Amino acid sequence: MNKKRLLSTLFLSIAMLTACKKDNPEAEAISVSFQVKFDEQAAALGLSPANTEVTITNQTNGLSNKAKTDASGNVKFESITPGNYTVVSSLTISAADYSTASGSLTQEDVVFNANLNQFLNKTTGSLELILKTGRLGDWLLKQIYYGGSHTLNGAVFRDQFLEIYNNSNAVMYADSLYIGLVVGVQNTNSDVSRSWFLPSGQFNWTDALNMNNAKANTDYVYLTTALRIPGNGKQYPVQPGASFIVAQNAINHKVPYTDNTGKAISVKNPELTIDLSKADFEAYYGDLPGISRLASDIDNPLVPNLDVVYRVSDRDLILDNNGREAIVLFKTTANLNSFPKFPTPDVKTITNTTSQYIQMPTSILTDGVEIAYTLETKRVPHRLPATIDAGFTFTIGGPYSSQSVIRKTSKTVNGRRILKDSNNSSLDFESLTMADPSKTAFK
Repeated sequence: MNKKRLLSTLFLSIAMLTACKKDNPEAEAISVSFQVKFDEQAAALGLSPANTEVTITNQTNGLSNKAKTDASGNVKFESITPGNYTVVSSLTISAADYSTASGSLTQEDVVFNANLNQFLNKTTGSLELILKTGRLGDWLLKQIYYGGSHTLNGAVFRDQFLEIYNNSNAVMYADSLYIGLVVGVQNTNSDVSRSWFLPSGQFNWTDALNMNNAKANTDYVYLTTALRIPGNGKQYPVQPGASFIVAQNAINHKVPYTDNTGKAISVKNPELTIDLSKADFEAYYGDLPGISRLASDIDNPLVPNLDVVYRVSDRDLILDNNGREAIVLFKTTANLNSFPKFPTPDVKTITNTTSQYIQMPTSILTDGVEIAYTLETKRVPHRLPATIDAGFTFTIGGPYSSQSVIRKTSKTVNGRRILKDSNNSSLDFESLTMADPSKTAFK
């Protein structure tokens, strides 16, 4: 009798599992195909999409698969788990091959990128990846220290900084160089059935009020902050292969200081933070009209302040410690007030208090870097177009780890380091164990 009951239970369990599997087809392994193509301009050159590397990463478990396209640009991934995926493709065309195809001499290899955020299941058809190449910048973000240091024993977010590098072979002037922070969706659960979201979960700017531009998502970024290096045009020369530091607060964070409320602040473990007292520039918002000044916003009179040209709500140059950030560099002689401004696409009525963001053409950007959360499952939708940054970078240690991200060296010419700039931060950057504002750190 017991044996019969055992067999009956076993058969019933198998039947239930089979039924569940049939009722939940999303649990079945699937295959998915991609076709990689060049954009119209590059396609006219007759370039081949063969051997393009395509990487798909499951946003839930962080598992990645890589494959290369065939001669026609096709690639297929077998036996993958259904779910939300980040898809990145990259192809490097040698300088010689590109020169031959284009008819103009090119000194550097040319990198084409494409990216896509997509829910993949068994009904997903073949997807297209359109390869584009972006502008190679003379000014580059070399090092980004966004994570900050320990919340109890370090300086928290106060010690953040940017290092900006002259990647050209000529003296350039930092005067009037802009640093922009790009607005975007800051969570992972966008309702993509809404018209104001793209399938990736990022804002669909074509749906913004008063928008009349079909390329609003691909040819522009939207700035929540614009800071400018001061100067008369030739006041701050930067030599080829040299850099400068922009600090949130240009003080020595290793030693005690008094904040602007008169409170004494100490750091329990100075080894976790850095000395920014010798920074070249700092962000200071304390003298802006109508601002509620942060206690940590200290003005070092020996360090020039950035011009705060535009801000929506920030009270200092505070980067997201978790990495949900995108930073761009650009130069323009135009007044930023002359650029169009739009609310985020989820806003359906504009009032006097509605936040609006500067629409900045990607054509004038010299560099852009997408920063992501260290944990794959917490990454928010990509906000920069693939022509600016097809990938993203992050610190291995995550927020408050004292780590930064730093751009890799591509090659050295006559002692001058040329940093890697493929417009794909997944390839161009790596994590630095300890943030280093000395300007001598390289990878």
